[in-house]
Amino acid sequence: MQTDAHWVQLQTDIARYHTPLHEAATTVVDEKVSNYPIFVAYAGEDLESLPGIYVMDVPTPRDLVWTINLTTLEELVAKQVVTPDKVDPFRNVYKDKPDSFCFLIIDEAGGRFGFVKQHVGKA
Repeated sequence: MQTDAHWVQLQTDIARYHTPLHEAATTVVDEKVSNYPIFVAYAGEDLESLPGIYVMDVPTPRDLVWTINLTTLEELVAKQVVTPDKVDPFRNVYKDKPDSFCFLIIDEAGGRFGFVKQHVGKA
């Protein structure tokens, strides 16, 4: 299935970007914007409707470019991407993965959440 392939490929595609992603997520938490930073990954044309703020583009060897935005759980609830009844279950899953990035991947099949283990280089 193509949508599963996108998720697997995204995990590989972002491997060399873990340090800037970590810095962006940490800033959201440190600045008390949210305890739940979420990266949105999208490979398509309609970038105007993506939630969050632009972080980076991630080119791939497959002629696909991921646009990565950073949003929060609170924004996704406000935009009705996450329904209020799913907030507490989402928070529980999120808290169980403190060393992972949370991603909302959006493609032709819709949107789905996943977690990618952080591998941040030591300075």
